[in-house]
Amino acid sequence: MNPQFHDMFRGVGGAFARALRGIENSLKAGVPVGLRMTLTRYNMGEATPLVELARSMGVKRVAFYLIDVTGRARGNPDLLPTREQLVEFVDSMVRLSEELNGDPEILVVRGNFVGVHVADKLASSRDEFLEYIKMITAQGDCGRKTISIYPDGSVKPCQFIDWVNVGNVRERRLKEIISFENEKLKPYIEAYKHLEGPKCSRCPFKMVCGGGSRGRALALTGNPWGDDPLCYINPHEIAGRWGVREEDLRGVLGN
Repeated sequence: MNPQFHDMFRGVGGAFARALRGIENSLKAGVPVGLRMTLTRYNMGEATPLVELARSMGVKRVAFYLIDVTGRARGNPDLLPTREQLVEFVDSMVRLSEELNGDPEILVVRGNFVGVHVADKLASSRDEFLEYIKMITAQGDCGRKTISIYPDGSVKPCQFIDWVNVGNVRERRLKEIISFENEKLKPYIEAYKHLEGPKCSRCPFKMVCGGGSRGRALALTGNPWGDDPLCYINPHEIAGRWGVREEDLRGVLGN
């Protein structure tokens, strides 16, 4: 790992050293620890060292977040990694996980299309491919399995869709806000029905992926329901390879 890059990214000198102390203290106290890293085009080379660091310290989970150009990253699309970088990263993480026998567990967050790629890479049969695909749907998505409540009481589909309010807990009960009957929340529960980009809207895996990141779509296309610019897979080629159609996936996923 590069402590100087970490400190620069965090904007605080000595942040890396203090983070290590925090990890060590938490582990000594018996607190489960997971590490997170926001992936940009400038730090992709730090991914493998982070996994190796986690393993050496006894940390059991490492999560890599594909950067969303929302919040403080808004207006900085140059932070996005290239598709070529992502393919190389994902393939290297699959190899590393196999070499380390899944210790630590490696996750990729904010890009369900990565899961489709990994399923295609690992499956040895159609049934196994579909099982992997079903696993992806268990992951949290904005508005479907996660929400964010802000200090002023406003509720958003998640912290990555910070331009949308679906209610306010100071005005309505949270149970009412997260109901399927909430018309403001419903598009995010059923994101696959609202995708408008030429790739995402026609993707046979759109029920699984949900179109990736709405924040990245908004930043790069101007349309929050447009295509996620980081999606690098050829979904029709993958679907054809395993002989699956969108109708088949509806049955498997119970939609």
